[in-house]
Amino acid sequence: MKLNHILTLCFLLVLLASCRKEEFMPEPEGEKVPYSEINTSLKQAITASPYTIFKAAWERSNLDKILKEKNDKTPFTVLVPTDEAFIADGLTLEKIKQTEPALLDSILLYHVLTGNYNPDDFIGREDNFMAKSLLQNSFLKVKPVISGASLFDPYFYIQALKLAGKSLFINGKAAGEFTPTQTKNGVLWPINKVLHQPRKTILQVLEEDGRFGMYLELNERADAWYQELTSYIIQRNFKDGMVVADIGYYNITFSSIFAITDDAFHQAGFETVDELMELNNRNPLPYVDWDTYSVKGGFATDTLIGYHRWGTSFAPYDPSYGGGVKNISNFYTNDLNNVLLSDYTLVTAGFTSFVSPYIMPLDFGKEAGQVTVKVKGSDYPPAKIIEGDINTLMGPVHIVDRLILPRGFKL
Repeated sequence: MKLNHILTLCFLLVLLASCRKEEFMPEPEGEKVPYSEINTSLKQAITASPYTIFKAAWERSNLDKILKEKNDKTPFTVLVPTDEAFIADGLTLEKIKQTEPALLDSILLYHVLTGNYNPDDFIGREDNFMAKSLLQNSFLKVKPVISGASLFDPYFYIQALKLAGKSLFINGKAAGEFTPTQTKNGVLWPINKVLHQPRKTILQVLEEDGRFGMYLELNERADAWYQELTSYIIQRNFKDGMVVADIGYYNITFSSIFAITDDAFHQAGFETVDELMELNNRNPLPYVDWDTYSVKGGFATDTLIGYHRWGTSFAPYDPSYGGGVKNISNFYTNDLNNVLLSDYTLVTAGFTSFVSPYIMPLDFGKEAGQVTVKVKGSDYPPAKIIEGDINTLMGPVHIVDRLILPRGFKL
C-alpha cells in the first residue's frame, strides 16, 4: 500500500515537472508595447540637429576629446542654445569661427551636465535638480558631500533644472519649450538662451549694484561695534558666506540672500544708517558673561535684517558645545514655497546634538505672480521679490521690496 502511494506521488511530480511555465501564466491584457533600442549617440544627435552655431562651436572646441577622457559609461545632458539664442547673445557663426578653442571649451562645458536628464525624471518632482556641469573652477573648494571622505570637494558650476509643464527652467528662469532627444549615452535638450557662468560673489553683486549702500554700511558698523562691546571674543563678520574665504579647507558655501534696497529702508522710516544704528540703544547692549565666557544679548538691527539671510544667526548655540552646521540655502525662486521648505533644516543639531536644529522660520506665498516671503506668524505684510535669481558663485540674490520682520518687532 505504501508502495502504491509512493508510485502515485512520483507520477504526479513527473507530470508537474513536464508542464510548461506558460501554462500557469495569466493571459496578457492590453496592447503589447513595442521595444525600441536607442542606437543614436549624443554626438550623432548633435550632428543631425539644426543648431548650426552650436555644432560649429562644438567642432572647433575640444569637447569630443574631453568627453572621451571621461568614463565611457557616464551619460551627459547637453543644453543646446538655438541659433537665435547665440545671435541674440552676440555669438554669430563668424565669431565662433574666430574664437579660441579653449574659450569655447569653457562656454560649452557650462552647458554639459553630468547625468541623464529627460522629462520623465521630472515627473512628481517639486524641487530643482541641482545638476553639476562639467565646468570646474579650480580656485574654489566646497564642503565635501561625504563628511570625512576628503578635506574638500572641487567646485563645479551648478545648473538648477526644473520642468513646469513643457517649459524648462534653468536657475529659476524660463529656457523655452523644446522636446529633448534621448540618445544611448545622454540627452540633447535645446534651450532659448546662452547660459553664462556666474563670476561674482554675493558681496560683489551687492557692492556693484548701488542700491544696497545702507545695508552694507549698517552691517559694517554693527560688526565693528559688536566686536568692541564684546572684547572680540567672538569673531563676527557679515561677509562670511558672501565672499570667498581666505582660510579653511573649503572656501565657498552655497547660499542666497533676500537683499534689502535703500528704498526698502526708506519705506520702513529710516533715511540714514545713523537712524538705524540708533535702534540698538533702545535695548541693553551685548556684553560678555565672563562666567560662561559667552556673549549675552544682541542688537535690534540684527533682528531687523537677520531674516534676510534665512535667520540662521538665531540658530541655537551652546557656549560649551557650540552650534550646529549650516545646510545649503541656495534656493531659486521656483523652489521658494512651503511644500518644499516649510520643514527644511537650515542648521543641524551639530555633531554633539546638544542644540536643537534650526528649522525654516520663513513662510512663502505668491501675489500677482510674485513670490512673497515673511516670518512665520508675523503680523507684518510679506515682502515681495521684485527681482530674483541674480546668479552668483554661491547662489542667487533675490531683491525684495520691504523688510522681513518678526511678529511684534517695533520699528
